[in-house]
Amino acid sequence: MKLGVVGATGLVGQRFLKILSPFQNEIKELRLFSRSNKDCYFNGQKIQTKPLKEGCFEGLDICFFSAGKEASHKWCPQAEKEKVIVIDNSSAFRKDSDKLLIVPEVNGGLLNYKPQIISNPNCSTIQLVMALHPLHQSFGLEEVRVVSLQSISGAGSAALETLKKESLSILESKKTYETEKMDTAFNCVPYIGSIGEDGFCEEETKIISESKKIMQIPDLKISAFTVRVPTLNSHGEIIWFSLKNSVHREDIEKALAPYVEVYKSDNDTPLPHGRHASGKESVFMSRIHKDGLSETSWVMWLVADNLLKGASLNGLQIAQKLWDIKKH
Repeated sequence: MKLGVVGATGLVGQRFLKILSPFQNEIKELRLFSRSNKDCYFNGQKIQTKPLKEGCFEGLDICFFSAGKEASHKWCPQAEKEKVIVIDNSSAFRKDSDKLLIVPEVNGGLLNYKPQIISNPNCSTIQLVMALHPLHQSFGLEEVRVVSLQSISGAGSAALETLKKESLSILESKKTYETEKMDTAFNCVPYIGSIGEDGFCEEETKIISESKKIMQIPDLKISAFTVRVPTLNSHGEIIWFSLKNSVHREDIEKALAPYVEVYKSDNDTPLPHGRHASGKESVFMSRIHKDGLSETSWVMWLVADNLLKGASLNGLQIAQKLWDIKKH
């Protein structure tokens, strides 16, 4: 397989190169792109990144984009024109009715091998539908409400470095909350992206619209509230959901088990948290219990590495499924 990575020097691009390492023998060519033209390393081999220009994608089978919405709008159609399958990690094409939005475990059956642009969903959406899909398939979803607690790595490498520097400055008493505007350190920000006239911020509208599209439930009652939290990596979600029928907790855990790692809430096993999930490929679920509002209403905790299953790993799984389709 001949692969390309646009945004190879960023957090998601670097994580993508890391998880590609075990597949080195299956990669005939790896072409890396970035604005900075910096060197990257893949399994110890130095590869100089290339600039984006017309013709730079020719000959590739699949190209993974993680360089932001503006770059995707400009260059994804060019890659498609050059007969390449694009897996785009930005929000540029997710709402387009003619573009696939894929989480392989949920709707991978829609994939087909041809030059096209395929959208990788929002990080919070991916882990959410990994839990909601089996619940809907098994019991039917009536209503969903989710609060996401999203780590700073979701905002990129610059934001991650800013959090580290701000935190050190506060701890060393070089800055105070009163005299300096501290956006991220020791702070929870109750929105991600601009807030619209309806009161929802951009990240919330992504979760709502993308979940409906991926699960193919356009009339699903779903609401979201997103918070940026001063943790380095992994996103947590508190999910309230109502089912169409009354079931037991064991039934829910059994339905979820093929999709997420289920931690039972009634034993002494430490429950999964952000640092537990960081660097792991699974989505973790715990603390599932009835919320007391009705016989069919439940609440649970979900956490996953937003740079892995929330981005690079999901993209790789799409590529793997596409390659299997081509081979067969």
